[in-house]
Amino acid sequence: MARITVEDSLRTAQNRFALVLLTAQRTKQLLRGSKPLSDRKENREIVTALREIAEEKVVFSHPEYMRIIDEDRKYMERPFEMLEHYDDSE
Repeated sequence: MARITVEDSLRTAQNRFALVLLTAQRTKQLLRGSKPLSDRKENREIVTALREIAEEKVVFSHPEYMRIIDEDRKYMERPFEMLEHYDDSE
């Protein structure tokens, strides 16, 4: 994997919300001195985090975050539901 993209990381993350949370958390860990799990060490921390996620070396598993992500995903899958009950006849 010569160049990492968000799409590469999205293939292994549960969804965009999980990817954002996982990338942020892993980037913070790397900035605080955690050892990179990826072979390429010359990258910035956020790129390293995305690479590790794409390579499935880091996974998202915190139960509370997973609950939040599931709720957000359910909300985002039905964005127009609230508009169905809106009456603009006034």
